[in-house]
Amino acid sequence: MCFHILGFDVMLTDELRPIVIEVNHTPSFETATPLDYLVKKNLIKDTLKLMRVTQKNKRKNFERAKELAKMRL
Repeated sequence: MCFHILGFDVMLTDELRPIVIEVNHTPSFETATPLDYLVKKNLIKDTLKLMRVTQKNKRKNFERAKELAKMRL
């Protein structure tokens, strides 16, 4: 499983119509304001949920990798 997080810079017109300024393939995760922190924290949390990254799955994948390594020896 793989993914890519893109950063979209958007400007709003007087009528609140969005205009895309640029798309970044390596967006910044720096948090300069409390709103920035909240948005980026939730983005990372939601991404991990979508990827099903949990302690249980992490353990299961670690055990699977260990078994595969034993089979190669």
